Amino acid sequence: MSIQSTLSSISSLQRDIQSLQRQLTDESKKLASKSSRIAQINASITKSTSLSTLQSKQREIQNLEKEKVKIQEKQADINKKLADKTVQLHKYQEQLYKEQEKEREKEQKKFTDSIKQKEREDKARQDQMLNQIRTLSAQPSNQFSFSNLIAPQPTYDAFISHATEDKNDVVRSLAELLRSKGFAIWYDEFELTVGDGLRRSIDKGLANSRFGIVILSTNFFAKNWTNYELDGLVSKEMEGRKVILPIWHKISKDEVTRYSPTLADKLALNTAMYTIEELANEL
Repeated sequence: MSIQSTLSSISSLQRDIQSLQRQLTDESKKLASKSSRIAQINASITKSTSLSTLQSKQREIQNLEKEKVKIQEKQADINKKLADKTVQLHKYQEQLYKEQEKEREKEQKKFTDSIKQKEREDKARQDQMLNQIRTLSAQPSNQFSFSNLIAPQPTYDAFISHATEDKNDVVRSLAELLRSKGFAIWYDEFELTVGDGLRRSIDKGLANSRFGIVILSTNFFAKNWTNYELDGLVSKEMEGRKVILPIWHKISKDEVTRYSPTLADKLALNTAMYTIEELANEL
């Protein structure tokens, strides 16, 4: 039985129980009324009451007693129905608890599986990135120089990885402010010109930056290029040093966890809590 069906049965039983309780209250009032009438009749009988009047009052009392018996029988029937309905209600309530617990376990498993799947995908992208680097490093020097990719001294203090949709909100202002403070920042609007090879320019920017400022948002996780950049930064962190400096932008911890549990575990700044100036100072 589905949860919705069980809830419907519980609601129906609760309505039945309320109706029976009202009936029981009504019958109790009737019984009290009959008893009160009998008491009144008995009180009206005195030594001066005539025989015919006495007989009439006794017949009325007998009729009232019979009515009381019928009321009590009806009360017993209502109480039995109440007991049966209450047992059924408890049964369905227990069933509902089990069904809800089962549904919670199913949702928890689904959530856990999605996290594991995301971790596998992250690992696969990292492996792919490492394989690409190894492949490029094995090519002739006129095509690619691994020593040029990883310079002895970083050319940039930080590489800003972001989604295009977030430029106006936070990225452009942050990049300009950091550069005005004397930091060497790799930011596409600063570095890329017409005719530049996008992938190679990004690879060199990643390789020659000490840190990666990653603006995490729903737009960020939806882009292929940003995930490519993130894989590159993760590969650098695998060498044993802190590289990624995350900033959350219009995204919750649960959303970050769904995309990447490892990123959600990192201490991050949040555009909802800091101004651009404060973000630059914290970085």
